[in-house]
Amino acid sequence: MQLDAHLTDLSFDNQLFRVGVRIFAFAIVCGGFVVGQVSTQYHGNPDHIVFPGPIGSRSRALDNEPAKGSADDSDTLIPLDLAIRLNSIETSEEFLQLLQGVPQNQMELTLTSKFGEGEERSNAERPTPAKCMPELQPVSLKLDDDDPSTIIFPPCTRIKRCGGCCSSSLLSCQPTATEIRNFEVHVASLELNYAGRRIVPLEEHTKCKCDCKIKEEHCNDKQHYEPHNCKCVCDNIDEAEKCRKNNDTKIWNPDLCVCSCRTIEPCSTGYYFNHNTCRCGPIMLSRPVNRFVSTKGSNYNFSNRRPENVPPVIVPLDPSDPRRKHKEDPEYK
Repeated sequence: MQLDAHLTDLSFDNQLFRVGVRIFAFAIVCGGFVVGQVSTQYHGNPDHIVFPGPIGSRSRALDNEPAKGSADDSDTLIPLDLAIRLNSIETSEEFLQLLQGVPQNQMELTLTSKFGEGEERSNAERPTPAKCMPELQPVSLKLDDDDPSTIIFPPCTRIKRCGGCCSSSLLSCQPTATEIRNFEVHVASLELNYAGRRIVPLEEHTKCKCDCKIKEEHCNDKQHYEPHNCKCVCDNIDEAEKCRKNNDTKIWNPDLCVCSCRTIEPCSTGYYFNHNTCRCGPIMLSRPVNRFVSTKGSNYNFSNRRPENVPPVIVPLDPSDPRRKHKEDPEYK
């Protein structure tokens, strides 16, 4: 019996050992898979420049953020003069020549791979810079009235519009020269009845360049424009300094050039949010003025009032008084 129990314990230990080995192997496989997945993700240093392609200042998610006119919060760490210089680079060789401390083997590898004679082979492709230039893009062919009860064929076409990336989030690819092209489309009703032909004019871009997203017309009355920084800068610097001293409750808004509350709280009934104190305060109701005061029982005490014991004065009427003569109505003259 003891031998059977001993054999049973050994078989149980073997099963536990096998289960442990399987769990350990599964953990290694999963860990390698996770590491492999993480290693393929983008882990960019915000201070690094990537060529070719759009350059993110803090992360790639910021490339889709709208541009703001603020001068205090910088949208990019790259100076505009450097960004403009990077926009003119067309090849990786030109980019490496701009850098300092590039190993010689990297320069030689770049040259040999350019002619297809390099020893190293990689599955990665060398991207072509998407420079700011006119490129074919789909554009909708809409009529001026845009009647939803009509069918237009073709509904869209491809014409050249500015596209490509710029080396700063403060810049965007914008047209510098355009021309109008007229396209003829067929129009029909929803019942598939022919309704004729129409001309749709479309603007085509012929020249493009990377220019500031924020223009001078985007600045408000409290700002002035700095074209070399592509920003609107607030003029009321004193108000900004005073606002920063009250940083516990307020924060400076560089887009509107005003001192705003850090948080706006919803107030309960009978209270309102005071933007001066940044707190909820009671609504002060003033007593309404009653313009129709009752005069019942009022004693005006006129000075020409007749005394109580004095009889009224009777004035006799004079029949010869000219004021008592009959006068004709002017309407019947």
